[in-house]
Amino acid sequence: MSHLDRFRNVSVLGAAGKMGSGILLLNVLHAAKLMHHGPYIGETFVINAVDQSFERLQGLMDYLNAQLLKWAEKNIVELRKLYVNRPHLIDNKDIIEAFVFESMSMVKPSINLEVTYHSGLVFEAIIEDEDVKSEVLKKINDNNPHQPLFLSNTSAIPIEVLNKKAGLGGRIIGCHFYNPPAVQKLIEVVVLKNGNDDLSKIVDDFARQMDKQIVYSNDVAGFVGNGFFMREILYAVTLFNTLKKDLSAAEALLAVDQVSHDLLVRPMGIFQLMGYVGIDVCSLIMRVMNAYLDETVHSPFIDDLLAKGFKGGQNADGTQKDGFFKYDKGRPAEVLDIDTQSYVPISDINAKLKSYLSVKAKAYSWSQLSRSKYKEQHLNDYFQELMQEQSKGAQLAREYMKAMKNIGERLHHEGVTNSVENVNEVMMKGFYYLYGPVNNYID
Repeated sequence: MSHLDRFRNVSVLGAAGKMGSGILLLNVLHAAKLMHHGPYIGETFVINAVDQSFERLQGLMDYLNAQLLKWAEKNIVELRKLYVNRPHLIDNKDIIEAFVFESMSMVKPSINLEVTYHSGLVFEAIIEDEDVKSEVLKKINDNNPHQPLFLSNTSAIPIEVLNKKAGLGGRIIGCHFYNPPAVQKLIEVVVLKNGNDDLSKIVDDFARQMDKQIVYSNDVAGFVGNGFFMREILYAVTLFNTLKKDLSAAEALLAVDQVSHDLLVRPMGIFQLMGYVGIDVCSLIMRVMNAYLDETVHSPFIDDLLAKGFKGGQNADGTQKDGFFKYDKGRPAEVLDIDTQSYVPISDINAKLKSYLSVKAKAYSWSQLSRSKYKEQHLNDYFQELMQEQSKGAQLAREYMKAMKNIGERLHHEGVTNSVENVNEVMMKGFYYLYGPVNNYID
């Protein structure tokens, strides 16, 4: 079976989840293009969408239909080329309707794992638990006569662990999409030593067809993205505890978030990002890393948050749940005071924090610079000024940037990745940073 033939019957596990739904959409778009390609014209394509409940799967199908329609309307020029051999389809409306209908017809929603026993390719995007993942993968492998290849979306569990526990014989690769998969360009790929060679070709082809960019990580728990992110969280918590000597818990938390967001010119502060991902998810990732690394990757602060019921994450409709912040119209409006277990309006403490940080350097917002053709020059000018300033905020920003640079260099030196450029690529493409943590802005 060629690696392209395997795409004729694909299964996506956890298809109704936040990551799985995006991975499913990408597979549908990939198959829709492939079925108009010479050898595959007229062939049958099946994409099994596997999840735990009919309710979740119904929501998934509604989401998929809407996304396919949106994609078709936006890419009508490409669609007309794909349907050039369908002369009876003349109007854009007819082509779009045909595309959505044919694409949706490929998708077979199911709550039964047995449907995966016919697939040549299995994308796994279920809970970040090595026992659950390996048990499911093993069951598929033991019952599927086609020697399926597995692509795991794990963001932390070593691929060799899943390979051994599930008895896959090297037929697995780490294929970590970033959220949301349909939009994010980055795929962090972890190639198993002595693994199946076809898997790298499959991921390369899939990434190229879907306009994704690959960055490779070595098979070390947490890989590059979460290897950096979790260590930054630990640094931010330490800084929070330090600032609490001068500030309330709410003020200290917001100060750290403003330093990492405003002063470092990022799309989100570190605590807002934790809340977006889910505080419980971050705890789960740390637990995985802690089990496999020769260092402590654990935070009692996070344990305390979870014990008190603060989890963050997102609702089914994509809105943000309460975590470190309460939101109003999609923007943080109140900040958590963990000591009193209550929320404080940000407007009530902003003036005090502005005086406390007292930064004079001209700051640009991430949204301003992300769209500016003068981004590099503005960043250079801003950080040159910030590095010379003696305010409390500038001092904290310098210390923060130095710590991030050390984390990035450490990931390289400890063999998580083969270069610091890979660290920069992951943080810029996966986390939307405007510059990599290993940079020349800080000594």
